[in-house]
Amino acid sequence: MVMAALLLGSLAQADVVPVKEVFGTASDGTILHWIAYTPTTPGPWPVVLVIHPGGFISGGPSSSANMVACSQDLAASGYLALSIEYRLAPPGRLPGQTSLGLFPDQTADVKLAVRTARNDPRGNGQVGAVGGSAGGYHATYAAATGTRGDDRVDVAVSLSGAYDLSDFSLSWNIEDFTKNITAFVGVTTASVTALRGASPAWLLDRTISPLYLVNTVGDPMPYVQLSDLLAHLEAVGAGNYQAITLPGNLHAFANWSAVKAPALQFLAAGFAGVPPPSPSPAPTPGLPNDKQLLNVSTRAGVENGSGVMIGGFIVTGANAKRVVLRGLGPSLTGNGVTGPLSDPVLQLFDSAGVLVETNDNWSLPSVPGDLMPSNPQESLLTAILPAGNYTAILSGVNAGLGIGLFELYDVDSSDSRVANISTRGTVGAGGDVLIGGFIVGGTNPTQLIARALGPSLSSLGVPGALADPRLELHNGDGTLVAANDSWQSDQAQEITATNLAPGDPREAAIVATLAPGNYTAIISGAGGSTGVALVEVYDLAPL
Repeated sequence: MVMAALLLGSLAQADVVPVKEVFGTASDGTILHWIAYTPTTPGPWPVVLVIHPGGFISGGPSSSANMVACSQDLAASGYLALSIEYRLAPPGRLPGQTSLGLFPDQTADVKLAVRTARNDPRGNGQVGAVGGSAGGYHATYAAATGTRGDDRVDVAVSLSGAYDLSDFSLSWNIEDFTKNITAFVGVTTASVTALRGASPAWLLDRTISPLYLVNTVGDPMPYVQLSDLLAHLEAVGAGNYQAITLPGNLHAFANWSAVKAPALQFLAAGFAGVPPPSPSPAPTPGLPNDKQLLNVSTRAGVENGSGVMIGGFIVTGANAKRVVLRGLGPSLTGNGVTGPLSDPVLQLFDSAGVLVETNDNWSLPSVPGDLMPSNPQESLLTAILPAGNYTAILSGVNAGLGIGLFELYDVDSSDSRVANISTRGTVGAGGDVLIGGFIVGGTNPTQLIARALGPSLSSLGVPGALADPRLELHNGDGTLVAANDSWQSDQAQEITATNLAPGDPREAAIVATLAPGNYTAIISGAGGSTGVALVEVYDLAPL
């Protein structure tokens, strides 16, 4: 019998780069990502957002080799570099984007990234930015506007940025500049008030964060953009900036290698001038947030249609929660599993059914080494998710069948938590039971309810539901903690009091207060019956 040994080890802090992560959801529902480049030195680290170019209408977190090199250099210098995406103006569009991506949509996305990065448990609360061209505009806008300690960056580097969107002075690239600026703001060149209302040069005051500004003599960005910004900085008496003009006609991140050393020095000085926020006090032992579920690991048969494996979980609390999801198959043979799913694919959806992220064959090292799948055919996702309900679906490529393992890891210690974890899969005959493993974290016992559902799934349109599920709960040593067949036969009063009693008397449930450690819930069919079942674990302690 496969017990909690299927749960995979440590939840150590990530120490490899790069990794694509979800950092938030835009106002129109667009899922926003960043690519994280993590230092190899011990954290937490100051965070630097890397903001891509593209004239506000194109580009992404890996737009060029120079931009990737910048991110890698930042990580090598001890910064958590997060290369972000933001909504694009017409004709550009991110997957799932329904808004036009006009001002202030893009700046709102950047500010969301600043706020999320400031609360990222890998960071120390300080956030800066390095941007090129349109990204230079966004870096400067984020330095000139917003609230210190929240959505305003602490220091910024701008490579060939746009600063005064109302100034269309001549340059050889003025046609493209005019087209992109008006597309971004959604107005004509005659709309001076609207253009200045979106311009960092016209919005800044003496409180602007430190700026390091880079242009070339023949820069495709009209040089007047830099001179306009400098004039406004001087007019308000801001003295915390440096500006450099290089020979040649390189643009944006193409200039990074030439200014890397002084730019890194400027970032270090800027962060030194803004001490990181005081760390949050450690939770007092015995408080509810010292009790938490950290992982679910469910093994079951993966079929087609309604027989795919479906994992659900709920994130609660004020802060976003970083999770790692894995879909395993081939590596299960090492645990004695026969007939594993040969090529699993993993999809993550939010409560509205929007696809947040998907992965077939993982490739980039993106999580602690002991969480990386051992087989390249297996799947891995990592995401930073706000409070809400989420669903992960594990299926086989090309309708493949076999035994699969779905895992969810909570890998940060923020005051948000995963409050409910559940997986729907197929219970087969003999040893092909549904095995749900979970970890109770913290230092104090956690009260929870485990449920095994079958008959009530039929009312939800699930064909072939398990008619009479049985539930066993084992600890990490394999010792039986509790067992139940029909929930009303035992603990009926305690189960009813949770308001989570199963909807059918043939279904099973167990209420237990468990010490920190590894546990396994095993769902089988009474009398050797088979079918689709749902295993759930709810944390009953309040946040």
